[in-house]
Amino acid sequence: MKLKKIFATALSAGWLCCGAAAALMTLAACSDDDPIGSLATVSLDQAYLVIPETGGDVTLTVKATADWAFDKVNVVKKENTELPDWLTASTLSGSAGETKVTFHAGATTGGREAELRISVGGQKQFVKVRQGSLEAAAATCAEIMTGTDGKNYRVTGRVTKIAGFEYGNWYLDDGTYDFASTPKNQDGLYIYGTLDKKGKAGKVNPIDGADGWGFEVGDIITVEGPLSIYSGTTYELVNVTVVSIVKSLLSVVSPEPTLELDGGPLEVKVAYKGSGAYYTIADDAKSWISYEGVSYKSGTKTIFEQNPSDTAIYKFNIAPNKADKRSGVITFSSAVGKNSSQVGYTVTQKGVAFPPAGKGTAADPFNVTAALNYTRSLGASVESEGNVYVKGKISSVKYTYSAQYGTATYNISCDGKENDVFTVYSSYFFENEPWEEGQTQIAVGDEVIVCGKVIDYNGTTPEFASKKSWLVSINGKTSEGGEAPAGTQANPFTVAEAFAYIDGGGSDDVFVEGIISKIVYTFSEQYGTATFWISEDGKFNDDLTKDFEAYSVYYFGNKSWVEGNTQVAVGDKVVLQGKLTKYVKNDTSTYETSSKKAWIYSLNGKTE
Repeated sequence: MKLKKIFATALSAGWLCCGAAAALMTLAACSDDDPIGSLATVSLDQAYLVIPETGGDVTLTVKATADWAFDKVNVVKKENTELPDWLTASTLSGSAGETKVTFHAGATTGGREAELRISVGGQKQFVKVRQGSLEAAAATCAEIMTGTDGKNYRVTGRVTKIAGFEYGNWYLDDGTYDFASTPKNQDGLYIYGTLDKKGKAGKVNPIDGADGWGFEVGDIITVEGPLSIYSGTTYELVNVTVVSIVKSLLSVVSPEPTLELDGGPLEVKVAYKGSGAYYTIADDAKSWISYEGVSYKSGTKTIFEQNPSDTAIYKFNIAPNKADKRSGVITFSSAVGKNSSQVGYTVTQKGVAFPPAGKGTAADPFNVTAALNYTRSLGASVESEGNVYVKGKISSVKYTYSAQYGTATYNISCDGKENDVFTVYSSYFFENEPWEEGQTQIAVGDEVIVCGKVIDYNGTTPEFASKKSWLVSINGKTSEGGEAPAGTQANPFTVAEAFAYIDGGGSDDVFVEGIISKIVYTFSEQYGTATFWISEDGKFNDDLTKDFEAYSVYYFGNKSWVEGNTQVAVGDKVVLQGKLTKYVKNDTSTYETSSKKAWIYSLNGKTE
């Protein structure tokens, strides 16, 4: 059958001599009785199978001279598989002889197609299975976010963020859906892969490569492609085709910055072709990003550019940061008539090594940073009215516990180093009782929780007031020989216990231990976080009642991962620390760490 096509092509090209043409015609005639897709070792009775939209079965006959099998050329949940997730087969392999393979697909409201590949020895055969029409359905982001897995959609929206240039991964938003409230799609509808101008997919740099589209954040793009609902929570269009691009009226020339703790002036250059350029600071960033002024520079016409961009040079001021790493968005906009464009510009500021955390309660103790801030806020030598709880690691010991005095004096810090310390001064043992000979003694490196009244002594030494505090726990123990409560560093939750804690409404920072069973994203310097699944036995069950997701977790010490740090891998034993949540979408619940509110406490026993 293929020879007929070769003959027609060759004849139309005018390069066949009579002898060659006759030979090809003879071969083509002999192939009329051959099965479709026939090779020496394998033949198929059909090369194209069709299943109706209402669902059903279709059968393929495979004749092979040796063992054969379907190759893993499709992708399901970012893993290579023989079939797409909407299609099943009665068998995925067979032996020499004739084998009938029955494919089944359920009902669908849109078209979908998959190309399957069969290997026999070194030879390969292909068969396509299509269900319904492949014509893309015009839709909004809101409609796609409640759409059908596998259905082709066409959507128009603004590029909000480019996640990767190599494959063409980026985000799109048309303003019809509240993405900010969706943890797995906060930046918009995810575009997972873009075909370049030649229709190629993969590592082809379809955005900025030789055959790339050259689009940028702010451009309006129309694309079409199939919807994939990854893990039931992340909605993405896969390997999209670009239909049209409307370039933005403005672009931000200045790169997005990461600023130091001290903050200071920030200059942002914006090139625009509209009637002026305007800015808006996001509400959650107005407390630390302030507008200072703007100046303008007109563009210069050339023979190559008759409508050059003008430039607005904005000046902002960034306040000092005494807390966690933070990011804020400044949105720039421009318009001409009915055409308008806007571009988001993210300002990131580094945070302190150990940002303040905790509420000072038994359930959620202050860390040392928060205790220092709270105690200093009282004023010099002003004692707190009530007791507070503080958690830290002993960095130095001035006096160990003694039976003579019953108290101890030592310093604690967030990391056990003698920096930014809080003094525990003349503090009692468990239950606010004097220490007795033979009881547990303190040492540098011990993790403790202390309760009592605090004071900034003479305005220079934040500390627990003398003999007005006591030891609540040491290395997880709350009494001599007592077991630490579940969910603590000394006694982390199991996966099952974490589920129960979440269902019970728990909201504190807790510890959860497990074995990494599947990696979604390893750590990267670009984002500083990783996403992976854990279970109690290291097996990925593909069952949301048994698998727990570490979603966008930071590295040791709640810090961003950087190149050279240890990477996570399947089989690693991990203890997570932070807040937990249950993400619910379409009646499906995923138990997980809250996005960017948890981190790795220990990895294979190491804590740094």
